Amino acid sequence: MGMRAVIFGPRSEEHIQDFLALPGRIYVKEELMQNEKEERAILKGTHILSHYFTITPILVYEDEKVVSRGIITVYPEDEFAFLGYFESKDNSAAAGLLFHTAFGLVRDMGLKGIVGPVDCSFWIKYRLKSNQFRGPHTGEPYNKEYYQRLWEENGFQVCEQYASKRYRVVKNDEGSDKYMDRLAQKQSEGYEIVSPKARDFRKTLKEAYGLLSELYSSFPAYKRITEAEFRKQFKYLRHILNYSMVKMAYFHGEAVGCFISVPNFGNAICGRIRPWQLPALRIRRKKPQSYVMLHMGVDPKHQELVKIFAETIRHELTLQQVPSMGALTRTGGGSKDNTGSRTNYEYVLLEREV
Repeated sequence: MGMRAVIFGPRSEEHIQDFLALPGRIYVKEELMQNEKEERAILKGTHILSHYFTITPILVYEDEKVVSRGIITVYPEDEFAFLGYFESKDNSAAAGLLFHTAFGLVRDMGLKGIVGPVDCSFWIKYRLKSNQFRGPHTGEPYNKEYYQRLWEENGFQVCEQYASKRYRVVKNDEGSDKYMDRLAQKQSEGYEIVSPKARDFRKTLKEAYGLLSELYSSFPAYKRITEAEFRKQFKYLRHILNYSMVKMAYFHGEAVGCFISVPNFGNAICGRIRPWQLPALRIRRKKPQSYVMLHMGVDPKHQELVKIFAETIRHELTLQQVPSMGALTRTGGGSKDNTGSRTNYEYVLLEREV
């Protein structure tokens, strides 16, 4: 019956089901990072961020089975569209038809090209994993190893590079005295660095929103969202934070820096967290095997805090004696190992003019 591409809308339940079903036929259970609830909300136009953009979902069928999928996202002020929620069998013809369809749509809209993968929003997920395919990490993109090849076969080129570094367990004697001296100096200048309490979760998110919104404003694909939208997008953190690895910095009582790290749950927290999962999550949260460092934001007037934050977190990791992973730093033309780093996990963002 051959191969065909289908564009569908929010009322086509059959196509929505086909869209949602494809990742489960590509990944084994331990690799699957899909959030079906979020994807359905995007396809239905009911996601909290849906009012910022318009979408065009695409499915590619071969012999009436879905083999490739993606969503074109357009923001009214942009000259480039985003392509995200990309999943595909290792089938060059199917991926080629998906991209060819997307190129035609973008040209018809009068846009210059496509950037991806971006799952509709910077705040949802973007970037493509390009090495070290040994299973997912919480907060990090994960995909099949052949995905970058499929994009590049269709004329996409890397426009941004990122790396996450895995760090060994910190030895007990590494720089403790120097850290305490620096911290004492900052405290004498009016700084306070604390781990918030669970009861302060809402306040912490509010402060993190202000700091991270400024930090990320120059990043590719960044779009500003409201504080209420930010809180809803990240409310899942309430169930997984180990607050010893969350740090807030204050200068004379004003929030000037935040650091958010989470235990590495792999793919265990993708999608809706159900009540029966909570006891197991609490155990893993209390005694994690490793941490993923998700976000750090510092007021530009207090840049000296970056080093203090790094030393504060290293001190916590020394106490807990677990490895860690620094998340998704922009590397531009490549990445280099830092002291203590064992492995680089690399990611890319791609673009193509049409």
